[in-house]
Amino acid sequence: MTKYQLTSDQISSKVAGETVILNHNKGAYYGLNDVGVLVWDNLEKGPQTIESLCNAVTSEYEVDPDTCKSDIDTLLKDLISEKLVEVIK
Repeated sequence: MTKYQLTSDQISSKVAGETVILNHNKGAYYGLNDVGVLVWDNLEKGPQTIESLCNAVTSEYEVDPDTCKSDIDTLLKDLISEKLVEVIK
């Protein structure tokens, strides 16, 4: 099963209630919306499957599982393209 984890290229910190992420290789900062922060917080705990991330989101927000999975898939692809998250097998 495919799992996702944070890369070593990033550091993050909570600032004024928001999560700020720095890709120190690119020198770029990123911010996330509330759902993105929930996904990020779970990834900080260790490698996660898309199903476990979706379970965390659907336990906090009213969203159907298919929409949740699609949205998280899009978010993960964006985070992977910015080298903030990587796929592990």
